[in-house]
Amino acid sequence: MKYKTFKYKKYKNCYFEVGNYAYNRQSMYIQIKNDAEGDIATATVNMSNYMYYPETATIKNYGENTGMTNFLFKLGILTDVYSKRKCNLYAPDNETIDYCQVDVDKLKEYSARFEYNYEI
Repeated sequence: MKYKTFKYKKYKNCYFEVGNYAYNRQSMYIQIKNDAEGDIATATVNMSNYMYYPETATIKNYGENTGMTNFLFKLGILTDVYSKRKCNLYAPDNETIDYCQVDVDKLKEYSARFEYNYEI
């Protein structure tokens, strides 16, 4: 399968691998990788107390991933942010967990492996 690549921070020729979290089959997992470095960043976080719907994900927009939501919007992967919450009580306002709508067709364009399947 041919897929598009992108630059993420200092890393070139990046792509996504997408699936479901093992302990929450409704939650989408998005990993950023490239062939030279392997795993670069996990764009998502599994929130056990969230109600996930098809084609939604919680974006890890804090720590080393600060700015991830904006990055994914620029690529066209995200289409809407339903909610933002601070990642912890003491975090600055820009370090959040963002519950978002995902454009799955766009995500597939940049994915070397796409195994996400919403299951109840």
